[in-house]
Amino acid sequence: MIAFRSKMDVKSVDDVFAEINARQIAALMMHDQMADYFDFLGLSGYKRLHLYQYFAESKERRDVAHYYINHHGKLIPDRFEGNVQMIPESWRSANRMSVGKSTKQKAVEDGFSVYLGWEQATKDVYQKYATALREQGYVADAIFVDRLVEDVDNELERLERIITDLITSGYDPVYILESQKELHDKYKKKMRGGVKHGSTD
Repeated sequence: MIAFRSKMDVKSVDDVFAEINARQIAALMMHDQMADYFDFLGLSGYKRLHLYQYFAESKERRDVAHYYINHHGKLIPDRFEGNVQMIPESWRSANRMSVGKSTKQKAVEDGFSVYLGWEQATKDVYQKYATALREQGYVADAIFVDRLVEDVDNELERLERIITDLITSGYDPVYILESQKELHDKYKKKMRGGVKHGSTD
């Protein structure tokens, strides 16, 4: 569960970048916990995907901070408020060996549903921030935020492919298990090559 909402009524450059920073913090918390979520389920490919996203989005957050400091001469205000709790509380006292097939299937479906919803909302939020910046005359800042939108759009494209395959298989446990090695190897290789958030593949 993600108890975090981006403020949409922001107009100033400081407020827009503070909100982007807060959303990126929430995203890092989500990907960090989702890596543990899928690791607990024994799904190494999905775990590796979230590890990759964690490192890629951490780099992206550093890039946003660097941009803001160098173009506005200030630190981004720290305004994160919220809570991210992706791992069900009941799992805290469970052993991964006790997770049954139906629980695992439901967890995969739920996990990807939350992930998809988050990324769709992030794209929408960033598009609105870019528009607000452009309307205020901050064209260079809007172009920078447009690049964030493009990165999220590329992530959504990859994510929707995975979810489409899961839906097509009916969240079949055999399909889920058989897809892990390929995903694990793909994202492990991408991490070795250096994280490049937003790259298409």
